[in-house]
Amino acid sequence: MKKTFWSCERIYILLFVVIVVGALWISSMKGDVKSSNARIAEENLSNNAEIFAAYFDSKIESSLNHLRQLGKEANIAINQNSDSVQELLKGYKPLFSSLSILTVQGAQEYGDRITLNLGQAGLLETLVYDKKPVVYSDMIYDQYEKAAVLLAVPIELNGKVSSIVVGTVPIADLNALMDQWGYSQMGCAFLVSSKGNYVTKGKKFNGILGGKANNFFTYIGNGDVSGGIDSVSDIERKVAKQDKFTFHHQYSGSDYLMALHPSMYGGWYIGFAEGEKELESYGTSMGTGTKLYMIAFAVFGILLLVVFVLLNHRDKINGDALKRYAILDSMEKAVVFEFQFEPKRFRVYGDTLEMFGKEIETLRGEEVYDVYQYVHEDDRSIRGRIHRFYDDETKQFLSEIRIKNFTDDTYGWFRVSGILVKDVHSGQNVKFIGKIESADQKIAEEKDLVQRAENDLLTGILNKKTMEEKVTKCLKEIQGGDTHYIFFMVDLDNFKNVNDKLGHIYGDNAIVDTANKLTEIFSNNAYVGRLGGDEFAVCASYDAFDEESLLSYIKKKAEKICEVNRRTYTNGSVSIDITSSVGIAIAPDFGQDFETIYKMADSALYRSKNGGKNCYHIYQKER
Repeated sequence: MKKTFWSCERIYILLFVVIVVGALWISSMKGDVKSSNARIAEENLSNNAEIFAAYFDSKIESSLNHLRQLGKEANIAINQNSDSVQELLKGYKPLFSSLSILTVQGAQEYGDRITLNLGQAGLLETLVYDKKPVVYSDMIYDQYEKAAVLLAVPIELNGKVSSIVVGTVPIADLNALMDQWGYSQMGCAFLVSSKGNYVTKGKKFNGILGGKANNFFTYIGNGDVSGGIDSVSDIERKVAKQDKFTFHHQYSGSDYLMALHPSMYGGWYIGFAEGEKELESYGTSMGTGTKLYMIAFAVFGILLLVVFVLLNHRDKINGDALKRYAILDSMEKAVVFEFQFEPKRFRVYGDTLEMFGKEIETLRGEEVYDVYQYVHEDDRSIRGRIHRFYDDETKQFLSEIRIKNFTDDTYGWFRVSGILVKDVHSGQNVKFIGKIESADQKIAEEKDLVQRAENDLLTGILNKKTMEEKVTKCLKEIQGGDTHYIFFMVDLDNFKNVNDKLGHIYGDNAIVDTANKLTEIFSNNAYVGRLGGDEFAVCASYDAFDEESLLSYIKKKAEKICEVNRRTYTNGSVSIDITSSVGIAIAPDFGQDFETIYKMADSALYRSKNGGKNCYHIYQKER
């Protein structure tokens, strides 16, 4: 009986000791849990600022791209008339609060009045001499007295800056981006310049930080800083170095955690502020919960629970940030994805069913690489590009690929962009966060702009400038062997009578018909262009195994050109017959640069004209 008593007593004592030790251990861990939660909250706030900075930069880059497109189209419109330019600006006006085209000296040529003097602001040198776009660091007021930021892009013509496109984006639009992002009860976001001047502020800014100082550095200097930052000078040095950083700030009885991340533009910084009371609540709720588990043999279970809750809490905050990002991009037909490296996990936020015709579930382990099966086989090299991006640690990833739509088994073009997120302690890359947005329309617009810049407006074939560039490139690539480039110059005979007697409409028809016929004859391995007026050119490549086969090819093509251009145009009462004369030069036999080949073909064309027209001649060196 005594033995049994001592056995029970030992059990009670052991149980009591375990409970006491467990309580003491949990009590000591409470501070560590709070500290760990605070670190995680700090990391999450930093990640939140980094993700939003990438999103914000993509919006600025989108506006710059619109200005670049406008510049390319303006090059064409300026050569027409001022009405064409004004109409062009009108089409882009919904994207900007004001739009203007300036001279290289900064004087207004077309569009709205720009209130900032680019010369005095020191922007012209970057635009004109460096040929780089500019995002002005400080806020300005546009012609309507509304706060805005100014963006400017140089327009190049023949390798030189000929004019400047300037657009302003309302501050209200940038504030709206921040307001859509969402904050906690005691949090706000803002954008500051490298000088500490506020550029944009979210709607909760005034209630939290507003009214305390007109300059961010001044506001910080009026309080106390900690968390790796000792003074305002430390902050200014980090800003000058474009570092991302967090710190704690106390002002007038309120405590805040600040996270700042550099933007790619304007020397700006994205700032996120979070009330310290909210951060403390993370630890408090955990400490209260753990008291319910202060029983014997549960200490290790509590430890596992704490770790699980902390990790889950961090993922939830990151996930919420990504979901807000996805909500913003749903308006642009885009989804956000997160690729975690260790352990491997691929998660998508957004409506993948609408974009790809298929719900994409979270992938784990080696199955994360299954996502590449959705990518067109010709574009799967993106996997290697992402790996190189990981190793090179470039600031931002950008690529265009084709992704399958499972609704109709077609492929559409998408633009993939993203950033690497690092562990704040180890500095190692822990995840890749990116955005996939539909690019079908953007790529079509870009291709259309290239085509409009390279092609003749009337016929759709290459214009003189582009023809010269492409022929020059071909001639430079000649490495010997059997490849020859044959340059045909085609000039319409009796074309002037078509214009004079039938009118320019019939003349334009004759030009278009000739372009179409030449395109039909040279459907492969050739460039077809209009040099001006009724003069055309064709540069065709041919692999000749001997001189006889080369001359046979030239004869066949030249005779076909003459044949298809024997046409009659009539308005019912007057009829005009036209033919064509052709001059031909061969490279590299008689030259290997555009000017030489052009002169030789022109000389041969002259012989055709003087020889009765409606025929062709091949250039021969004078003996």
